[in-house]
This record gives sequence, C-alpha cells and structure tokens, in this order.
Amino acid sequence: MNAPLVIVGAGHAGGRAALTLREEGYTGRLILIGDEPHAPYERPPLSKGVLQGSADLAGCSLCDGARLAALNIEHLASNPVRLLEPQHQRLQLADGQWLPYAGLLLATGGRARRLPPSEGNVLYLRTHDEALALRAALRPGTRLVIVGGGFIGLEVAASARSLGCEMTVLEAGPRLAGRVLPPVIGEALLNMHRSQGVDVRLNVVLESISPDAVWLVSGERLPCDVVVAGIGMQPNLELATQAGLEVGQGIRVDACLRTSAPNIYAAGDVCEFSVNGLYQRQETWRNAEAQGRHAALNLLGRELAFEAVHGFWSDQYDWGLQAVGVMTPRTVSRPLAGGGVLLFYLDADQRLQGACGWAPGNSVARDIKLCERLITTAMPLSEASLADPERSLKHWLRG
Repeated sequence: MNAPLVIVGAGHAGGRAALTLREEGYTGRLILIGDEPHAPYERPPLSKGVLQGSADLAGCSLCDGARLAALNIEHLASNPVRLLEPQHQRLQLADGQWLPYAGLLLATGGRARRLPPSEGNVLYLRTHDEALALRAALRPGTRLVIVGGGFIGLEVAASARSLGCEMTVLEAGPRLAGRVLPPVIGEALLNMHRSQGVDVRLNVVLESISPDAVWLVSGERLPCDVVVAGIGMQPNLELATQAGLEVGQGIRVDACLRTSAPNIYAAGDVCEFSVNGLYQRQETWRNAEAQGRHAALNLLGRELAFEAVHGFWSDQYDWGLQAVGVMTPRTVSRPLAGGGVLLFYLDADQRLQGACGWAPGNSVARDIKLCERLITTAMPLSEASLADPERSLKHWLRG
C-alpha cells in the first residue's frame, strides 16, 4: 500500500491544503491531524462575530466533518503528533500510533503567548474554545483590561465595547499596532477607540495582576474583572525542532515552501519564508489561505515558487483597515471620503511596493485591490497623481 499524504495541523492552512489536494485530483489516502476537536476553521471571526454572538463555529468553518468524510479526508482530531522522524518518513501520534508518509505538510500554527501566572482571571484568544470562554465573560458593565495594543487586543476591545463592557487597553509602546502600521493610522485607531469610550494607555508596563485589579509599574491600580492578554503568537516549532529541521522564528522553507528535509513542506503562521532576502512569517488569513493552496500543489510535484503579494485587514467598529504589499520609506498620502486615508509606498524608481487604507466600512477594499494590481505591473507612478483623490487609480492600469 502506498504511504499517504499527511497534513499536521488542522487549522486554516492545513484545511485549505487538504481541500486543494482533492480539488486538484489527488485520490490517494489523505490524513489531516489536528490538536483541536473541531474541523478546520478561520480565525478572523473569533474576535468579532463569535465574541459578539453573531457567528458560530459553523459560520467560520472551512468545512465540516461531513464534508471531510465525503472527500475521504481522514481527520484525526485531538490526537497531536508527538514525534517526527524525517529519516524514516514517519511520525508518531500522541496515542502511540506510527504513520508513514509519502509527503508531509507542517501547518502547526501557533498558540497565544502567555503572561506570567497570576491570581487574576486572565483569558486569551487564539482558538474557538478560547473565544467561547471570553464571550461568556463579556457582559454589560464588566471591567475588562486588555494587555496589548495590537490587532487582537483592539478587535477584542471593539467587540467588548459594543457589548457594554468598560474597557481599558494597555500598550507598552508609544502607539497602537506600532510594528505593522504607520503612525498616521495608529493615531487614527487611537482616536477612534478613545471616542468609543475605551481608556487607552500608551507607554505603560504591567507589574502584576490580582483577583480584582491590574497593577502598573508606576504604582497605579486599575480595578478589573477580566484581563485579556493580546501579546502575540508563539509559533509551534517544537515538532520541527525535535526532527532537526531548520528553524528561525518559524520553520524555514525555500521558494517552494519546502523545508530542509525531503518531502516535508510548511505553510501558514508557522512558516518562515524569504522575501527580498529576509526571512519573515506572516500571521494573516491571506497567508494561510495562499500558502495552504500553494503547498498542496507542490506536494503533488508542481515545483512552483511562492510569489504571492502579502496583505491583511482588520475591522473595528464600523471602520475597516486594509493593507497590501510592504511599507517603504517613500510614502504618499491620499485623503479619502468620510475622513479616511490611503497611503502608497514607493521604491526609489517610483514603483508601488505597498498600500495601506483606513476608511468607513469596506469602502477602501476597491482601492486596495487596484493597488495590488499596480504592484504587479511594476510601472513608475506619479506622486502628485497618487496624492490626488480625483485621479482614479484605474487610469494607470488602462494605460
């Protein structure tokens, strides 16, 4: 009997890879192994619809158990891999079972970074079950302190505020989402959250958490009922490290998403790939979707280089943030209707490398899609025209 294709990690990237393999005509044995009891699902709705009670697991699932069964995808739930032996092309599950593989995809994702142990009620948001636990705590009047002013913390703050919680956000840096957003949009986020009644504290450091309060190193005491830690994600590298694969801040791969071991690929949040000679990870829905599909194709022997343009989005209150490509020092700003802004990032030859937009609703989505097309054309652009809100972005594509 031929060895199966095996996917370790039944999250978004792993689930998309499994579905793609069947869509592309692979009919052999296919095994999808996950730590969680659920079928593959998308994570963005967890901090929004699931917390607010407007979405459930079915609403954010890539597919359910019936669909997996219909596609003859063997889903081994709540039975993680504990040992990988690339030299023998086999792995061992937590229940002791050994499985051979012909090709392997590591889509092990990550887990929420933890605060030091405390006496307080500290919650996290990475999995569906964590989202349900947090949702149960979000009642009108609940005093909630969020540690971390990145996307997870801010999206939770927006959802919790809409449910009537009293909100405080603590950020150690000088601005919100400072690692990934330009100052002008970080300032816009700050103003929006404060206008919604969120007490945002910048340049503050957490000292300790007690059952009914958070203490800052300044000595200030902030009464609270629940603490949510949104301090980043820890990639699940233990299996790759144990197996001797090359790792950095993630599992390192080549242009085809192949790891340092034969017949093993990596995709999603745990994958560290090279962009312009620098290794990076992308913790986004878009990356999980694109790399899951791409790794599946290369498991089938396509040998395709991964060259997708990267991007992300975040919805907070009734405004939307979208970004594509990479930020560069040369920036051009364009005002948008309703008080929004669109930023263009150019290289030394005036070619578009990235864009970032902040506007009411989903109104910036069209501009970002056009910017993505302009990035791929690599044509020089006029800074004056980019800054002019009356000049359509389409005229460059037409020309």
